[in-house]
Amino acid sequence: MLSDERYLALYTRFAEGEGIDLPIEVTLEQLAEALYCTQRNVKLILRKLAEEGDIHWQAGLGRGNRSRLTFLVAKEKKLLDMAQQHALKGEYQSAFELIGRYGEGTSARQHFVEWMNGQFGYRTVNINDMEADVLRLPVYRPILTLDPKEIYYAFSAHMVKQIFDGLVQYDRETQRVVPSLAHAWEVNDTGMEWSFHLRRGVLFHHGRELEAEDVLYTFERLRGSAASGWFVRLVDRVEKHGARTVVFRLKQPNWLFLRFFCSSGLAIVPHELVEQDEHFWSHPIGTGPFRFVEWSQNQFVMEANPHYFQGRAHLDGVVIVMMPEDTAIYSKTWEQLLVDHDMKEFSLEQGWQKIEYVCKGCSLLTWNLGKSGPQQSAAFRKAVDLLIDRARMIKELGEDRIFPARGFYPDQRSRNYEADRDVESALALLAESGYNGEPVKIITYGIHEHDARWLQRELAVYGIVIELNIETWLTIRELEAVRSSDCILYCVVFAEDEVCMIELFEQSGNFLREHLDPGLLGWVKERIGTALGCKGEEDRWRYLMEIENKLRDECHVSFLLHKKLNTFYNPNIRGVGMNSLGWIDFKDIWLEAKT
Repeated sequence: MLSDERYLALYTRFAEGEGIDLPIEVTLEQLAEALYCTQRNVKLILRKLAEEGDIHWQAGLGRGNRSRLTFLVAKEKKLLDMAQQHALKGEYQSAFELIGRYGEGTSARQHFVEWMNGQFGYRTVNINDMEADVLRLPVYRPILTLDPKEIYYAFSAHMVKQIFDGLVQYDRETQRVVPSLAHAWEVNDTGMEWSFHLRRGVLFHHGRELEAEDVLYTFERLRGSAASGWFVRLVDRVEKHGARTVVFRLKQPNWLFLRFFCSSGLAIVPHELVEQDEHFWSHPIGTGPFRFVEWSQNQFVMEANPHYFQGRAHLDGVVIVMMPEDTAIYSKTWEQLLVDHDMKEFSLEQGWQKIEYVCKGCSLLTWNLGKSGPQQSAAFRKAVDLLIDRARMIKELGEDRIFPARGFYPDQRSRNYEADRDVESALALLAESGYNGEPVKIITYGIHEHDARWLQRELAVYGIVIELNIETWLTIRELEAVRSSDCILYCVVFAEDEVCMIELFEQSGNFLREHLDPGLLGWVKERIGTALGCKGEEDRWRYLMEIENKLRDECHVSFLLHKKLNTFYNPNIRGVGMNSLGWIDFKDIWLEAKT
């Protein structure tokens, strides 16, 4: 235990109710007991604390004269100083653990997070006597995996895109699939044979050139995967023709197959490293714009890939700091951190830029039809849907909630949509369902807790008892949690439009898939197969919308809200844009020198 922490331990034991500058009578025996050491060591510790100006120590002279200990530094100040020292060394977890041990009854946690705000954002720092542009951002959720075949969450998908590349990518501005690792591709007349031609000279971060064998290995390892295995369900075989051409032969037509390749789940990995290194995913190597540097409980660090085939990132590095989820209330979001820290106020009139982006996707409730309970009744599900006042939910909860949801995707109709709410009909349906006050178990995780508690209060007014289980990002994915719940409240983010909607029903472990009635799931898969066989996008959407309409009309799903992302940022910070996963593209950010 360092001397500063010993100071906190002694202060907590002897001065909690007294404060600083007040002499406190103590014995060496009491001090030794508090510090779990000998009286000899206590004397050494007291001498050091006195030399550092933290205490004043007056030893008792003679029998019956007790010693006096005076604390000179307020506990919260000492605690903040220590936490800040840990943070400056990148030891964020240690800082929060320290505050957890000694911060009870103080505002240290809040003040520390507010101080941390000043450490985040775009900074030019000195590394090895050279200037480097580094973006340091807080996150309040873990990076669960960087393995493309195990991706469930948008944040993990975004981080995979920093390290790895796919064969192609989707350009949101032009709404076209554009080259990435593959510079060209063809498809035959049946939509069952797709050929991709790899770029020359693309290097993995360890220096080896990308080859067709990497593509073959990437796709073969997906077979049987819970998260990304569905991508290759229709692939009969994959063949390499020479060193740089790969041919996919499908079991049935799939005219959406090209868009599959834009997904993070189909990022290409180096075959020999993944095969040989069982710890590969703790220090991943790809072809992407950033190279892995460090992944600890404190932070995830990347540096720019100087040989990136699509041009080096303007940033030299990115540091993702892992913050406790409950500190988000005090901290700035990553969007706010692009604001110049010296500016206390800003407005669009002063030249500040604003990005507002409505997320593709929505929050929703899925009803578990694989479990007995009130949710088995269509009348009960419809009653709940009619009782939810989405407009009031948006008004009362605010923040990023923007429109009532009528389906998965926001569109122009979403802005003018007033969700059906008919209390009289709902109560009649509730009576028809035979509901008699049985608890309905809803599970969700941290960021949706406010929505869940709002629904719990709202539905209680009408006699519907909601039992809430707040899970973590990890525990909510456990199959037992999913199957034992009556309902799950969560949010879907559609990075790849049609592909992501299909993923809801094809991906093993996906909440919606796990809760659907097997008969309905069979019908859904049949409609998906028909949609994939349609060459025209409009025809595909017609079949996919049939699925959405059936889910809504029969209340297998209750669509809740659409959400937005928005940020104001200093115009000197350029290249700021939100990608389809709701994150900024790190590669494109740069800082224009002020004149």
